[in-house]
Amino acid sequence: MRFRAGVLTVALVTVGCGEEPPARSGSAASTSVSVTTSIGPEPSRNPEPSPSPAPEAGAMPTTFTADLAPSDLPPRELVPTGADVTGEWFAFTDRGTALLIAWVEPGTDYSRLPRGFAVWRHFDAEPHWRTSLITRHDPEDGIQEIQIATGDLTGDGSDDALIFEGVGGSGACGRWSVVDLDRVEETYRRDVCDGRIEPGPRRSPGLVLTESVYRQGDAHCCPSAIRRTTLIWTGTTWRVMDRTLVEG
Repeated sequence: MRFRAGVLTVALVTVGCGEEPPARSGSAASTSVSVTTSIGPEPSRNPEPSPSPAPEAGAMPTTFTADLAPSDLPPRELVPTGADVTGEWFAFTDRGTALLIAWVEPGTDYSRLPRGFAVWRHFDAEPHWRTSLITRHDPEDGIQEIQIATGDLTGDGSDDALIFEGVGGSGACGRWSVVDLDRVEETYRRDVCDGRIEPGPRRSPGLVLTESVYRQGDAHCCPSAIRRTTLIWTGTTWRVMDRTLVEG
């Protein structure tokens, strides 16, 4: 996959005793990625900043001056010029309120369109909203959808983001990642086919990975079993807490 601009700091998950194993045969293997990262500028010392020039087509804004509540922010002013908003999610971190927003950009091939998402964070001083993370995918990356869930996944009292970037196909394949929204750091990444990852129960922070288990002769529609793996955050890595196999 090819991404633009800077690289987001990634905390890679190492595999060891009690930790999550690498993807099994039949699942897409985990690979390194680069993502576009943009940190908003420092507050202006000028109480009446000069108006910004009109953005060029496809330009991504990085600041929004007005001190508005997350629900009152104008979505189209938070995404690249000409893009359509496909989802919005709110989060509450130790550093304040955040808004996550996903979009799709125009393209010549409807099945392969540029997509992306961004994390906007609130500040007390102008500009009151600034991007802390921007990820944009080119058409050749093949991303078909971006879905995000926010909540405290690590148990530290600050919201994280569970992000799914789907590439489609009969196995609903895609990349799942977790971003610590307080530190703006990716702590987990796995490519999965024939499975999904969900937040743990509300009173038990973590991740629940559900995967289809195929044995010789199984049709794609009918796996022999379902494997459910529960992971918890130790402060430095995601560790397997429980793994069960439910026969079909």
